[in-house]
Amino acid sequence: MARIGKQPVYVYLKISLIITLIICTYYKTFVWMEDRWGSESSYYSHGYLIPFVTAFLIWRERRCFRELTYDSSKWGLLLLITGTLLQILSALMRVHFLSGFSFILVLLGIVFYYFGTNIGTKLLFPLLFLITLIPLPLSVIAGLSLKMKLFAAVCAVKIIDLVGITVIQDGSKIFLSNCNLVVGDICSGLKSLIALISFGALFAYLSRGTIYTKPFLFVASIPSAIAANIIRILILCLVARNWGSEIASGIVHDITGLLIFAIAFVPLYLLAAVLRKFERLNINETSQHTNRDSLTLTTHKV
Repeated sequence: MARIGKQPVYVYLKISLIITLIICTYYKTFVWMEDRWGSESSYYSHGYLIPFVTAFLIWRERRCFRELTYDSSKWGLLLLITGTLLQILSALMRVHFLSGFSFILVLLGIVFYYFGTNIGTKLLFPLLFLITLIPLPLSVIAGLSLKMKLFAAVCAVKIIDLVGITVIQDGSKIFLSNCNLVVGDICSGLKSLIALISFGALFAYLSRGTIYTKPFLFVASIPSAIAANIIRILILCLVARNWGSEIASGIVHDITGLLIFAIAFVPLYLLAAVLRKFERLNINETSQHTNRDSLTLTTHKV
């Protein structure tokens, strides 16, 4: 075993060689991902930020690495073999989506194989977080977008109908008394859902929760994003009814598109606060029971 930061030069040369091989192997995959991130109708424009976020998450653990010892892990070899086989399969099928997952498996395999379980565990989430930059296949995007915009339209129409406003829905079209709106792919909420799932994972990881509450926070980001999009469509419908569809599809559409992230974040923040409060209560109750047990034991001894 050895410690990080006290390695001979050849170790760093080996790491540089591995990085070079990864870049050469996955170059076409990186180009494909960047093309999807930068397209006009991109659902993954946040992909440019993910590598920097991952680098930050690794950097914030830098002090721990100085104290950790490392050795080789057989799990790393298994991950490397699996990632390599997946890359071969993706090359034969010409599916860049699979190649993206192969890239992450290979990264994890290298970390676990060369640095061991201790460091691999520390870097597990930062490296798995890179999954959020891999774009879904366009066919999957199209199917999800259609289902989500129809669901959001149905929910918004039902809420408007409860208020007493006359409204008719036909697919993704919403007909009001004075105008009509079309819930397009942009308003499906899929783009915000994908981005908020990434944010939810990061928020849960950085939150001061337990191993049980963090996954709960991450899962909660999904309904929070869907609900925020329904609220957005509801606002657009009400604005269109009172001030016309031109205003609703103009500045209001753009503003609500930005506010949707804030609307979705509020429930997550409140949920995190509630979970922390319950954790404190449980800790206090546990300590009180412990103190009572110790007092009872002391009394018996006396």
